[in-house]
Amino acid sequence: MMFTRSAAARKWMFGLLALLAVGIGLYAFAFYGTIDSTHNTPFVESKADASLPDLWYTVLWLHAISAGTALGIGWLQFVKRIRRSSPNVHRLAGYLYSAGITVGGVTGLYVAWYADGGMSGKIGFAALALAWLYTLYRGLKSIYERNYGEHARWLTRNYALTCAAIMLRIYLPVAAGLFGVSDTNDSFIVIAWLCWIPNLLFAEMINSGRRPARRRPVQL
Repeated sequence: MMFTRSAAARKWMFGLLALLAVGIGLYAFAFYGTIDSTHNTPFVESKADASLPDLWYTVLWLHAISAGTALGIGWLQFVKRIRRSSPNVHRLAGYLYSAGITVGGVTGLYVAWYADGGMSGKIGFAALALAWLYTLYRGLKSIYERNYGEHARWLTRNYALTCAAIMLRIYLPVAAGLFGVSDTNDSFIVIAWLCWIPNLLFAEMINSGRRPARRRPVQL
């Protein structure tokens, strides 16, 4: 009975994660569908007083679309039924996800330089982008080495970092509602780190419960 409840709770939590991921992924396309529409998003309007180069708007658009794509489809990689019965779907989603993370991570480094929150905010988001790219690299390296166990562990870490987009949108209203901090220059000092470090710790908890997997051939 306890196992059944635990399994049901995991399914419920995973379903909630998928719902949030798809919702925020669609939000990115709704608000950042074109480069021109980027100028009218709430985030950009909040930085109206900042002196931003034209390149920033293009890079932000690329970051939003690529990261939104990765977030919206990444959870599919953890669905066992898809991995086992539809390997081609799993593989295609993996290619799209990897492309999204690569573009999102590189553009994230640039966007981080203009982040609110002072130097703490800039370094926090830059560290997230670097960790995002590194965990993807390790995940791809392990699958080419046909090490399924390490592949699953590194991609779990990677998607946990991808979900920083979800936590960011949770923490911002919480900071405003509970602590009265509505200025991102103040909130990003902490949230730039809080949106991804606990996620990474949670990923390690998940990984610690995984059984070691043997290497076996994989078709790419």
